[in-house]
Amino acid sequence: MSPTTPTTSPSPPAPPASRRPAIPDAVWTPLAVATLTLIPGLVGLATGRILLFPSLGPTALLQAHTPEHPSARPYNVIVSHLAALGAGFAAVTAFGLATAPSVFEAGRLSPERLGAAVVAAALAVLIELLLRASHPPAASTTLLVALGSFKPTVRDATAVVLGVLIVAAAGELVRRARRRGTPPVR
Repeated sequence: MSPTTPTTSPSPPAPPASRRPAIPDAVWTPLAVATLTLIPGLVGLATGRILLFPSLGPTALLQAHTPEHPSARPYNVIVSHLAALGAGFAAVTAFGLATAPSVFEAGRLSPERLGAAVVAAALAVLIELLLRASHPPAASTTLLVALGSFKPTVRDATAVVLGVLIVAAAGELVRRARRRGTPPVR
């Protein structure tokens, strides 16, 4: 080669798999949340049960958007929603509301429902703290029970538990997939 002939340098090596750009949050998070919402919905349609309820939405968002956060772990998700369910059932029963219409059916908040909501919320948080299972979306489950959307029945308890287990399991797959790549692109 003559000194005037340009030389071509080899291309830099491809980045290792762990350094590849992640899917941007603006794409990943909505798709993951939609998937985590779809799964209990489809299982519910197939079984004729209501397995999709409002507090699962924030749970799905937490798992998809902040997979490293401790409250997104399956232990926190499951234990916290179960604590919320139990605290809600206990408060509703203690206030004599087990068969009373929900606030949405009655069209008003009674003093008893308010008392059940306050007691259930405090009890659920206490249980979560004692068991080190903080998961803020479970507070919605507490209120759904205390305000009468879920009754203290085996059928409603089973629906809540199944919905939570489905989202916790699917959400763990989402968390692992997201954590496997590089940090999200912001």
